[in-house]
Amino acid sequence: MKKFLIIPIFLIVLSGCGEKGDIKDHFCGVHIKVQYCKCAFHNEMCEDINMSKGEAKDYVYAQWDEWNNGGSEKWKEECIADNGVFFGNTCMKCGTDEIATETKCVPIEEEVLEETKDKIDEEIDDGKEMIGDCKYDSDCSSVCEGDVSWKMGCNPRSGECIKTFDTNCFADIETFGGLEFPKVCSAGECMRDKKSIAQMKVELQNLKDKSIEDLKLTNAKRQELQVLMLDANKNCINGIADMTNVAIMEFGTRVASIMAGGLPGLADVSIDYVNEAINRMSAQGNTNLTEEQKMKPSEYISLNCGLYNDFKNYLTMTGLELDSELDSAHEIDDMLQSLP
Repeated sequence: MKKFLIIPIFLIVLSGCGEKGDIKDHFCGVHIKVQYCKCAFHNEMCEDINMSKGEAKDYVYAQWDEWNNGGSEKWKEECIADNGVFFGNTCMKCGTDEIATETKCVPIEEEVLEETKDKIDEEIDDGKEMIGDCKYDSDCSSVCEGDVSWKMGCNPRSGECIKTFDTNCFADIETFGGLEFPKVCSAGECMRDKKSIAQMKVELQNLKDKSIEDLKLTNAKRQELQVLMLDANKNCINGIADMTNVAIMEFGTRVASIMAGGLPGLADVSIDYVNEAINRMSAQGNTNLTEEQKMKPSEYISLNCGLYNDFKNYLTMTGLELDSELDSAHEIDDMLQSLP
């Protein structure tokens, strides 16, 4: 036996606002269970829905507003989902021995049942995952598969949530100070990768701390070497005035102290020269040296002039490197400050 339901298409205009029918006559008991309206308007059957009269009234009017903003489409969906055929403004419910097609009710036969079964099997094989019960698309929550967010929609015939379209979160990239962070899928949505950003903050902070410490050590060594360079220059110009064994040995010891641990970037030939100068000046403390073995004024002057030139070149070179390291440290700090 077929039943016909006619959707009211007239509009009642009240105070300049259009609504589809009357809430009590055309909505209660048709698109919402009668218990809610009984409770909301008559304070009856409230215990059946576990609501107070005020709560029920809020719920009924919320559903009424939703109906007036596209509810007729939901009626059509409900008609089709309830084994009905929808055309015009009419919903024709098929009998218990019939099944709804797109245009009419047809008798249930084995072939129809098999076709329906095959269609469902095909959907499952295609990866259209079924999740929970639903009536509308809004009943279905998005899901994550790795870095992919799947939007879920409601299958009106089966009442189950299926995959509709996907979004690759990894392709959605956030950029902070030149650093790129692809988004990740979480709770069905593409979200900021807070974990990777936090790890990057730690790495950048460690780089910044190490850079600052290295700059301090390099600058301190450069300052000591600059004082030594000026003394070497003084000895180069007037080495004879201070040329005593004690003065020579003391200067050699100072050079050796600065060279302890090496000077990164100093050419091998310069290192050999400086080491030879240290050995030669330190040897002046040997009381068994013959006159021929003792350092001559010209040799002492030559050693200091050579040391002056080597130290001067080294300070010039490392000064440029120091500027570059300072720029790198500023870049690291800028990136660190740019992160959220």
